[in-house]
Amino acid sequence: MHIEVTFKNMEPSDALRGYVTKRLSKIGRFIDRPVDARVVLSVEKIRHRADVSLNADGIMINAVEVTEDLYSAIDMVMDKIERQVKRYKEKIQVRKSPAGLKKLAGREAETEQGPRRSRIVREDYFIKPMNLEEATGQIELSERDFIIFMNTETNRVTLIYKRDDGDLGLIEPVV
Repeated sequence: MHIEVTFKNMEPSDALRGYVTKRLSKIGRFIDRPVDARVVLSVEKIRHRADVSLNADGIMINAVEVTEDLYSAIDMVMDKIERQVKRYKEKIQVRKSPAGLKKLAGREAETEQGPRRSRIVREDYFIKPMNLEEATGQIELSERDFIIFMNTETNRVTLIYKRDDGDLGLIEPVV
């Protein structure tokens, strides 16, 4: 596993670098492929931000966490990454076994809880260039219900989203 730790608006610390490396090595045991990890630790006033991006043979897993303590931000972001990696591994296993499809369908039925109240939460979203196949892989790994990306095949901003029926929807603007 290749780990790159970057510090923004703060002095580099071997203790933080070691802590990040230790936490990422635990996640590395879930992934069979070679992994490149980029970790950006930054401080803005009282906001401590940990941003982690894993690239495992073309599969991107990203997570960001902001807290008042950098160590807790690292812990929380690593927990998010671990959940995403486990979800990815589970989906790969489900694809390989027909019995897994039944198991996954039963689990989804148990977790349905009725309608959710909507609220608007503003988030910054960075658009990355990728093709449709890469975007499909990303949304399957992501906790999000959608991904906005620059389609490298059409050179247009494109949205792919998870539909209620389990399929994926694709929205491309027509100009």
